[in-house]
Amino acid sequence: MGPDEQTIVVAYLSILLIPVIIGIFLGLLRDERLGRISSALCVISCIAGVACLPIHLYTGGFSATFPLESFLGRYIVTVDLITSIFVSISSVVFLMVVFHMTHSGHRYSNGYLALACSLFVACILCMMADSVILLLVSWEVVSLVTFLMADNNDLPRWRFFMITHIGGLVIMAVFGYLWVFTGTEDMGSWSQLSLTMGEGASSLLILALFLGFGTKLGTIPFHAWMPEMYALSPTHTTALLTTVCSNVAVLVLFKSVFSWVGTSGLVPAVAIVLCIVSAATALWGAMESMVQTGPKRILAYSSMENMALVTMCLSLAMLFSDSFPALTSLVTVAALFHTINHSVFKSLMMLTVDSIEDVTGEGTIDRLGGLACVLPGLSAVALVGAMSLTAIPPMNGFVSEWLMLQALIGTDTVSSSMRVFMPLLIAMMGVCGMVVATSYARMYGFIFLGRPRSEGASDPRPLRGGSLAPLVVLASFCVAMGLFSFPIMDGISSGISDISAIDTDYRVALSGSLEPMTLGLLLGGCILLMFLATRIFRTSRRIDETWGCGGTLDERMQYSSEGFSQPIVRVFHPIYGDTTEKRGNRYVTRFMEPFVKYIYRPIGAGIFALSYQVRRMQTGNIQSYLAYMLITLMVALLAVRWL
Repeated sequence: MGPDEQTIVVAYLSILLIPVIIGIFLGLLRDERLGRISSALCVISCIAGVACLPIHLYTGGFSATFPLESFLGRYIVTVDLITSIFVSISSVVFLMVVFHMTHSGHRYSNGYLALACSLFVACILCMMADSVILLLVSWEVVSLVTFLMADNNDLPRWRFFMITHIGGLVIMAVFGYLWVFTGTEDMGSWSQLSLTMGEGASSLLILALFLGFGTKLGTIPFHAWMPEMYALSPTHTTALLTTVCSNVAVLVLFKSVFSWVGTSGLVPAVAIVLCIVSAATALWGAMESMVQTGPKRILAYSSMENMALVTMCLSLAMLFSDSFPALTSLVTVAALFHTINHSVFKSLMMLTVDSIEDVTGEGTIDRLGGLACVLPGLSAVALVGAMSLTAIPPMNGFVSEWLMLQALIGTDTVSSSMRVFMPLLIAMMGVCGMVVATSYARMYGFIFLGRPRSEGASDPRPLRGGSLAPLVVLASFCVAMGLFSFPIMDGISSGISDISAIDTDYRVALSGSLEPMTLGLLLGGCILLMFLATRIFRTSRRIDETWGCGGTLDERMQYSSEGFSQPIVRVFHPIYGDTTEKRGNRYVTRFMEPFVKYIYRPIGAGIFALSYQVRRMQTGNIQSYLAYMLITLMVALLAVRWL
């Protein structure tokens, strides 16, 4: 790297980090004007983050060491192609969330804005980190800051804190072991360590990595924090948690498994177990999204299902890595492309839900309806998001899930022992696709179609100025990333080959061809022709009241969301564990997560019982405490003597 490029890198990192760091300190002050400056500085850093990919293309990649140093080592960042893609897309999402945050009806405190700035710094540094200490510190800050930003609830965020910190401890143990094994904290010198580590140790480390990052991605049974956390936290917190933070987790997981540890000699059973767990997670997320009535709960299980598809693809990539390089490349590209696609369409839907709650004051789909007539702009961008969620062409969600199916269909060359396993995964994806399509059509229909079911839905407040703009930008990205998907996938493929042993062109494994641009033009042309046909052959309309058997039809006689989902609830009744309660003159179905009921609650009860027994030891008697100390000392001396 020449002097001019070094100057550009230093200037770029300064513009990327210094404004948002200043924004953190300004946000800690109580002056409201300083809070606005803090959010403006965060916007500047987000715009600099968007420029990460162009900077990488100009410099060819760069690495830098911060002038600060701790007793544990240096703070090093490295930006390769795949990192720059993730940083740029994540910065776009973060920018849109911050812009919507400042133009919505919420009045966040300066402390909340400071936390948002801190989250941006932590996410960027975690994605760029090339030293152990920087990676672990930034990852811990991501978990801590999101916990603090969820300030509207108590129990759910503490559940999130405990589960994700258990995962954090596992991640620390893995990287601590790798640090000791290699003798250096510089992860840039780590490459395919499994070649010297042995298949047993590397397989155990990879399993631990999926476990650690799975606590943040919602892998069962560690997803117990997600529904309540999403439902009760500020929407902008959950929008960042489910998008940017998930991008960080997937990127670091990919680098850890395929670049630093490596998959050479991996025990196949580990990959198969991870694949099965991911498939079960995807199915559970899809099924639960079908029966929820809160939009944010639906989106929580949607995130769980989408991230499970990503981890399933990464598990398959490990399974194929030694024998089928083309399939490995294809399924890895599908996983990473779906991750960034998910961050775009999920942030769009989260911000849409926040706008709906702001203008109507309602938080469940049973209280909404008919918003397409009074809020057509919001309805249009929500339709784009719903189409991306349900993988309808030519949206970005369709292309990445199409790649996943291509990878599974291409397994006809796999050994005979796996030819039974792959059709089951294809069937799982088919079932998930059908269920989530029904779920998101249900959510969109009950929010925007039909008749208003409440006063807030019948007469909503106007959208606040500027709040629709970030939604339009994200909807445009959903369309553009679908139409121009192949250049993006080519960039992801090049980025993968730069830092891992996966260097085969993913197009080799495609069993068919697809031109998203051509498909988009065909679909757009068909819609245009249908519109013109309806305008040309339009007939006069006659409006009459519907006959209602002698009664008057009102909004209560519409299909309810609970009635819509009852068939699937009746079929899977033992799994859902649902109970029906009578509230006034209505019957309401209540769902209890089996994982919470049969795993977390018994564990919590056991911990409380043990704590109670320990508390009984605190008698307040000094003689008892001296006896405890004497017993502890004797046990320690005997242990030292025995060792």
